[in-house]
Amino acid sequence: MTKNKTAKKILIVGELIVLIMAAVLAWFWKSLPPQVPWFYSLPSGEQQLVNKIILVAVLGGAGVSLLVTKMVAKWASLEDSPVEITVMTGGLVAIVLLMAGFFRVIQVIIGL
Repeated sequence: MTKNKTAKKILIVGELIVLIMAAVLAWFWKSLPPQVPWFYSLPSGEQQLVNKIILVAVLGGAGVSLLVTKMVAKWASLEDSPVEITVMTGGLVAIVLLMAGFFRVIQVIIGL
């Protein structure tokens, strides 16, 4: 684990976001249709749809992304705290953007 306390806190926040996303997915799993809209940039219709199991893969990818970000931050910093914090913050921003899209898909499907 990194020695930088700020980088540790950023990593913990990222992990909490992924865990919250997993909990929400587990909570609404039975309510989700077999296919969910994920690719909003494509024309409307079947091209936007993916199997709901892809949402589980997205969560796994987010977890892997956090681990890779942590390794890159540790490698790039070489005892330089601002670099480590900057890289970790970039990874956290990516996770927050993913979370926004994820919750938007859940919100559209559930009708909140």
